[in-house]
Amino acid sequence: MPNNGPCWGTLVGSTLLVASYNLTKVEEIRRLLQDLPVEVVSLQDLAHPPKLSEPHSTFIQNAAEKATIAARATGRLALADDSGLVVPALDGSPGVHSSRVADTDPERIQWLLSRMAGLQGDQRQAYFVCVAALAAPDGEALGTWQGRVDGVITHEPQGAGGFGYDPVFFYPPDNQTFAQMSPERKNQVSHRGQALRAFAQDLPDILTKFTMSLGSGLEAAQ
Repeated sequence: MPNNGPCWGTLVGSTLLVASYNLTKVEEIRRLLQDLPVEVVSLQDLAHPPKLSEPHSTFIQNAAEKATIAARATGRLALADDSGLVVPALDGSPGVHSSRVADTDPERIQWLLSRMAGLQGDQRQAYFVCVAALAAPDGEALGTWQGRVDGVITHEPQGAGGFGYDPVFFYPPDNQTFAQMSPERKNQVSHRGQALRAFAQDLPDILTKFTMSLGSGLEAAQ
């Protein structure tokens, strides 16, 4: 049941809802936030999860909307992200449509490689973008955090780890694709890792602020 009031501080220190059905992504987020005083849960853990959409043309708008909808629908502190692959030679595609160009990861990769057939050198440059957004249980926007990592699209998949376009995203500093990296190394350099580390750095102050706000509200009501 949604929380329609401002007094939600008691929820903050216990549960953070990650507004995603992608369990691999949720596990990445759980590892990145493991040192914080929050229990990470996903939409898969809810009996009646809200329906989320990504109707906007920017990552930041989509992330913010998903966080707000999830928070209001569940009465929980909610974190959402919108991320995608941007290929300048394809006019920025797949961009915000990265997860919707096909039904499965192998099909999405094939979609990408078929459109990049014949492209060489700098034409295969690409970057991942991630925007994370946090919303209070009443839907109030609490902030956004961004990350970006640059790489090159390979001609064929390499590696079995990760998800999405990881098998064809080559990271030159490590001379391997994201799918060939250990989860720990990927989190160190990835777009999502960057955004979530920035979020994790700010979260303690956010929790403190709203716990204090709750205490002030209770004192005023007495």
